[in-house]
Amino acid sequence: MQTTLLERGISVLYKELGPVEAVRFLQKLGVSKGDSVKEIESITEKFSRKEALERIRKYRK
Repeated sequence: MQTTLLERGISVLYKELGPVEAVRFLQKLGVSKGDSVKEIESITEKFSRKEALERIRKYRK
């Protein structure tokens, strides 16, 4: 599956900043579709339960 540069960039932001901070960053840049919950869901819907829990634990630290 081919991903766009924007999708890859957002993925990196989410990995490095976590979903909440990534959305805040994008909002500051004015790169928001207007519904951050839907934006987060669209990125995280592909996570397995295990991966989601691992990321939550990582970003809580």
